[in-house]
Amino acid sequence: MTFTNIIQNNARPGHYECTVIENRALSRRYYLLVLSRPREMTNPEPGTFVHLLVPDANRFYLRRPFSVLDCDDETISLLIVEKGEGTRIMRRIEKGRPIDIVGPLGSTFPKVPGKRVLALGGGVGLAPLYYYGVRREAKDCETYRLLYGARSREDLFVDGFDWALDGVSFSTDDGSHGFQGNIVEFAQHEFEQSQVDVIFSCGPNPMLKAAAEFADRVGVPHYVSLENRMACALGACRSCVVLTRNGAIRYRTVCNDGPVFDARELVWKELPQA
Repeated sequence: MTFTNIIQNNARPGHYECTVIENRALSRRYYLLVLSRPREMTNPEPGTFVHLLVPDANRFYLRRPFSVLDCDDETISLLIVEKGEGTRIMRRIEKGRPIDIVGPLGSTFPKVPGKRVLALGGGVGLAPLYYYGVRREAKDCETYRLLYGARSREDLFVDGFDWALDGVSFSTDDGSHGFQGNIVEFAQHEFEQSQVDVIFSCGPNPMLKAAAEFADRVGVPHYVSLENRMACALGACRSCVVLTRNGAIRYRTVCNDGPVFDARELVWKELPQA
């Protein structure tokens, strides 16, 4: 079973200036950035991202990519984790400040009407899977179960986020909330209880590699959204290429050909695992 032919890059990106509507801490490391949605902006699909310019032109020249967490007619929401100086500065952006973005960019998770989907999210990898769940795509599935894993309850931000989505379950490495174990161990446990037709995943590469190995073992199609570093996000600079088994063009860009890929096309041993 394969759905590769319906993963398409239909996004028509634009360059916009948005306004910060909300910038709210979800936990010690994670925060929610809500921006005004430009009226002319193409409707983002689950898996697409925006390329955001850190508002300090004297220090940061490269944009940062962020998957869309949620979107409506008025706003676009991003889930961000504080990892370096750029995301620390963004965490302090005040309501009403302008933000420069380009998007939506990238490919999307496939539509799988009538199928049973198991989605695995780690860290900010929650964003596209959550967005898929609140969109019509998940409503067309027979079932859509989202498993979200973290090191501890603190990084799950279960008390700071409005989970407007049914079928969400949690795991923690330390057992402080939900299933005790990593997200792939949780997926195996859930699969034994109720099998599925397709697996989606997004998160750090080691997690995705383990998920790909699990999907291969159980013989289920698997689609991943990669989180590579990007510079141009237009496929020109080639800074985010990954090695694939797909035809004559073996190196593909995460920003333009992805970020969503059929996991079986990726050469996992060539992806960074740090």
